[in-house]
Amino acid sequence: MEKKKVRRYTRREVRRNRMIAFCCLVVLAILLIALIVWGIKNLVSGDDGKSSSESSLGTVSTSQSSSPDNASNSDSSLSGAVVSGGDSSADESASGASSSSSSSKVSSSTSTSSINSSDPYYESSMPLLVNPDHLMPDDYSPTVVSVGGNYKMESKAAAAWQDMQAAASRDGVSLWIISAYRTLERQTELYQEKVEEYKNLGYNEGDAKIEAGKWVAVPGTSEHCLGYAADLCSLEENFENSDQFAWLQKHCAEYGFILRYPKDKVDITKISYEPWHYRYVGSNHAQIIMSQGLCLEEYLEQYGS
Repeated sequence: MEKKKVRRYTRREVRRNRMIAFCCLVVLAILLIALIVWGIKNLVSGDDGKSSSESSLGTVSTSQSSSPDNASNSDSSLSGAVVSGGDSSADESASGASSSSSSSKVSSSTSTSSINSSDPYYESSMPLLVNPDHLMPDDYSPTVVSVGGNYKMESKAAAAWQDMQAAASRDGVSLWIISAYRTLERQTELYQEKVEEYKNLGYNEGDAKIEAGKWVAVPGTSEHCLGYAADLCSLEENFENSDQFAWLQKHCAEYGFILRYPKDKVDITKISYEPWHYRYVGSNHAQIIMSQGLCLEEYLEQYGS
């Protein structure tokens, strides 16, 4: 049987094949390098797009006080069982606002909005906490200015509010204030009036104060006395279904405001859900609070000293 001859490559063919293999390897290497460079470029640009969450320590600066307004609206309007620390005035009828006692899980995501010290609504100091467990400082005296009608707010909060109101108007949304700054003296008057109402109904002094505190905030515990808080548009819980509420949830933090008493934070704030109550804290703080679903108490616990 005749043996099959095995073809042997010439030296020229071997060199040619080696050259082809080498060129293929060079092309693959170039493609791999290009892919790595492209990935690194995208990673760097992605990191540049992320905002840094800033928070710095301090206390709210205050200056001389101005004359009180005669607003007597509420931080809290309750029906049935009431969460302690409400701030509804005796001049108004209470609106039904049922409380939710569940607390939501705090998100760990950071704000995606740009935060920088050149922002006109940036606040270098941490917000001042005033609630049933933290009384307003005795020497607190804000500088307040008019924001229309009989309503006043602390000067920086007032400027931020007017910008926010104008921005909402450009979007076809109408916002207005129904309660703002209230002097400690006015808050005391409202509280005492409510106490007297209950005493006239037969309550003793102690029980009258307890019942009155469910409708009017005990003097020294109301945010309205800070000058940074305002009740907007409505004192009804169904305000949460309005176009105004939807706009505020989306944009209020841009102007330094937060929804102060969220529905799922009642156990922490000790104030019933108030979709109308907004507090100025500064855009750097507000964007973190709103984006992470925090209340002010949680924010100060996590980021304060």
